[in-house]
Amino acid sequence: MIILLGGCNSSATNQPAENPPAEKAVAAGTYTAKAAGYHGDLEVTTEVDQEGKITKITIGENTETEDVGGIAMEKIPQRIIEAQSLDVDVIAGATLTSKGIINGVAAALKEAGADPVHYGYVAPEEESEAIMSPLNKSALPVKKETTGSITIKDVKGREVTLDLPISSYAISTMDVIDYIIPLKGEEAFAMLVASGQDGGGGIQKYAQLYKPIVGDYTQHLGQISDHNAPFDLEMVLSMNPDVLIVNSAMAAHKYALEIEEQLTAAGISIVLIDVPGKTLDKSVQETMKLLGKIFQEEEKAAEVAAFIDKQYELLAAKNLAQRQNKPKVYYEKSGYSEVYGSTGTSVSGWGLPIAIAGGDNIADAVLLDKASAGGSSNTLDPEYVIKADPDYIILSGVNDGWLDSLKQKKEPPQYDIINRTGWSNLQAVKNNNVYEFAHSTSRSIYAFYPCLKMAKLFYPEEFKDLNPEAVLDEFFDQFMLVGSDISTWFTGLEDRISLKK
Repeated sequence: MIILLGGCNSSATNQPAENPPAEKAVAAGTYTAKAAGYHGDLEVTTEVDQEGKITKITIGENTETEDVGGIAMEKIPQRIIEAQSLDVDVIAGATLTSKGIINGVAAALKEAGADPVHYGYVAPEEESEAIMSPLNKSALPVKKETTGSITIKDVKGREVTLDLPISSYAISTMDVIDYIIPLKGEEAFAMLVASGQDGGGGIQKYAQLYKPIVGDYTQHLGQISDHNAPFDLEMVLSMNPDVLIVNSAMAAHKYALEIEEQLTAAGISIVLIDVPGKTLDKSVQETMKLLGKIFQEEEKAAEVAAFIDKQYELLAAKNLAQRQNKPKVYYEKSGYSEVYGSTGTSVSGWGLPIAIAGGDNIADAVLLDKASAGGSSNTLDPEYVIKADPDYIILSGVNDGWLDSLKQKKEPPQYDIINRTGWSNLQAVKNNNVYEFAHSTSRSIYAFYPCLKMAKLFYPEEFKDLNPEAVLDEFFDQFMLVGSDISTWFTGLEDRISLKK
């Protein structure tokens, strides 16, 4: 929602803007609008000159997060002014704040007499309507006649009994469907009736990618949660899936169990999975075998599991965990020069592939023995990072990466993090050993890829014959409906230059 608050402007008799273009005269002045952010409305004030040039953007009082949200409030106005465009990259981890600022500036331009479309703006409702169709309950999959049942044990040890065959299902976030596509192919989308949202707008991204391939499944797809939010019980009941499959990310297990009693009463079962879990080299395979039973595709599930087992066996054969002189590695999510993002130990999240690949995670020495070691909100003292002087820095959640092939243009990856005080002297920065992986990969069916890639980075001679990208391509060719070019899986400091050419 956008609310215009009005502003002051000069005479509207100025000549039409030439750069950027406008359909009619632009009234130079200052305009203020409110637009929805992540934690409520943002008040955005925009100054425009008589040629339609955006000269200043300021953000008023708000309740956005101070760290990543604050970065968006600083950098999005800068990007808009520098590009004189609203088609700028949002800040990873602060998508809603970023879009709120863009929407507020668009409202100001419109009030000034300029057409925001000429600045590359696409209204949220237009963007959504172009991708998602209105819900059509008559398009829901027909319930099949029950021919039997199965009792399975999910990742939390819960015994769950399901009637077979499964006619329809719901998932906690759209990336869970990547585990079901190898089992059911295009039918995975025909059977899907609901999904939760993630911070990257996964519902819309998957729709944009897969609708041309499998048809308009969005007419029977209900959104059952916002990012990192409880499930919408009413919507889940309305879509009436046979089973709700929930991965542990974003507290989804907790939120699902809060409504378990009501879902059970309605005949809807909950199955909990956990990727990356505590044993990344096994969790995906265990998930595939579990889903193989649920969807009666155990043979296909075994094929996927065998492929992934092979990749981890290749790494295990090198005994990387027992190495004495491991490279020191620092991991950080959504970091910028001004703000330290969260890190992780070797027992959770992105710390798992670092450990599997034989890296010495510098967070372990100070966080591993703490009760919060398995959490995702830990940070390290900046002085400690400098003193530890890591050989490699691994990032996620800074640049988009995940499904970013959907963009019309790709910007060079941003590595603002290296501008921190003292970081120019770190071995990792001096040797260009700063890399980023698409953030969602660690909890995806493709989690073997960062393990292979890191192993090759950390031990290039021992893995000189390993081609992680070729392995990823092979997996997509065998099991998925699209190619591996859907995402930028990996970038490094050198890509800042190559993509600018």
